[in-house]
Amino acid sequence: MYEHLHELCIQDWALLQLRYELFLLQDSFKKDVNDPDRVAIPEAHLSFYYSKYFKKQMNLKQFGVTEIADLVKLAKDTVAISEDTKMFSTILDDDLESMDALVKLTEESRKERQRRIDAGDETARLKFVLHNPAPAPVAPAAVAVAAVPAIPGPKGKGKGKKGKW
Repeated sequence: MYEHLHELCIQDWALLQLRYELFLLQDSFKKDVNDPDRVAIPEAHLSFYYSKYFKKQMNLKQFGVTEIADLVKLAKDTVAISEDTKMFSTILDDDLESMDALVKLTEESRKERQRRIDAGDETARLKFVLHNPAPAPVAPAAVAVAAVPAIPGPKGKGKGKKGKW
């Protein structure tokens, strides 16, 4: 099944991660809410719940899009936003037990995108802004300053009683 993993580029891995995170977000939300009336996330609240569940901000620019709807379209085989209700939901079965299905979807998407590029469709190219995080800046060496009390206090009386601690 994984014979073509070596053909996946960094953008494909980013799409696989996106598919997985969006699927987990919807699935976890549905289980946490445990309310048959609230089985989907409103599109307007998607970035809030994404940051709540994953402890990071949803970075649309990383995927070369400006709208959440456009981001969801990148994973249209996994999740979707309903046009009439504007609710975010998953297309896959809730009982997804492994990432095999998501890997397969990513591989099929890569093949289709490559076929379109080979046919001359330049709009099929991904325009991601993926980069390695910059190394943390090195702080200048701190200068040790001796702590001097603002108001000198009274001096002690030696080592205690009879010279003992």
